[in-house]
Amino acid sequence: MTHDHRDDAIDDAARAWLIKMRGPDAHQLRHEFETWHNADSAHKAAYERAEAIMAQSAILKGSMRHGRARKSRPAAQRPVMQRWLTAGALAAAAAMLFLAISAGGASLSGANGQNPIAAWAAEPLMTRHGEIRSFRLDDGSVVTLDTDSRLDVALSDNARVVKLGRGRARLQIATDARPFRILAGAGEVTTTQALLDIGYDYDGMIGVTLSNGAAVIAPTGRNTSKSVIRQLPAATPLAYRADDAGLRLRARSPIYGDSEWPSGWAEYRTVRLDQLVAAANRYAAVPIKIEDPAIARLEASGRFRISQTDTFVRRLAQLFDLAIERRANGIYLQRR
Repeated sequence: MTHDHRDDAIDDAARAWLIKMRGPDAHQLRHEFETWHNADSAHKAAYERAEAIMAQSAILKGSMRHGRARKSRPAAQRPVMQRWLTAGALAAAAAMLFLAISAGGASLSGANGQNPIAAWAAEPLMTRHGEIRSFRLDDGSVVTLDTDSRLDVALSDNARVVKLGRGRARLQIATDARPFRILAGAGEVTTTQALLDIGYDYDGMIGVTLSNGAAVIAPTGRNTSKSVIRQLPAATPLAYRADDAGLRLRARSPIYGDSEWPSGWAEYRTVRLDQLVAAANRYAAVPIKIEDPAIARLEASGRFRISQTDTFVRRLAQLFDLAIERRANGIYLQRR
């Protein structure tokens, strides 16, 4: 693979803009930045990479492993999370993290303080389109984020809190006396040790499945009464509407055969092709398209590597004797 100096230049520009847009002249530079950002999809991708790396820089700065004590300080003496992100500190952190980021994740810690929700890390953990990635938190928990996902993290001396903004996460939560709270839409899951999946589905629902351990779920809010707190049953896929303040739980649709999603695989007993393709399009750089309703209604079963678009499309074409036509706007599956 040849080295692309254009990519280096774009990455350098993205890092420079990241510093400028967190500086005192950000407001005046907003139009110039947006012009650069929107001029090329490569600019946008490079800036997102820089943001993700800087997110970990900001979080790592609060970690015991990087020289900061966990002891809480009075609120008047505690620095604002963004305050350390001066141009010099940002550049130094970026230099460190750009060397380390390719290792496949970093040890993360959230902001210190008594109110973790008010002290989210300066930047969220994020994955790009088509990316599945794991992160190790400072408490020993491991978070795997699916494609196009965002997770805010806050760890303090008395609480562990994460908030899923979009996408999907698998959380292997380490045993700890501090409760671990997972906020997603209208729901809040609380545990001290568990393995669970939680994520936004295609239809405005949030799915949650507890694989092991113990956890409870309740509507998001500090004044939740005990009467609305429910125990999550093990190995039972459930779902709730992301905007349902009443948090009415229901059985999750069996079309989601995604227990193996961190490895890029999905297994289904029976699934319509349009639903299967929708799952694969979460990872596809170019969307897979089915225009024929009769093909869309066909049903498939089996195990599919949905994260590898070309392999996935070839297998569907072989299974159903379909033709593959590649166009600028998509990969079309159609009758021969």
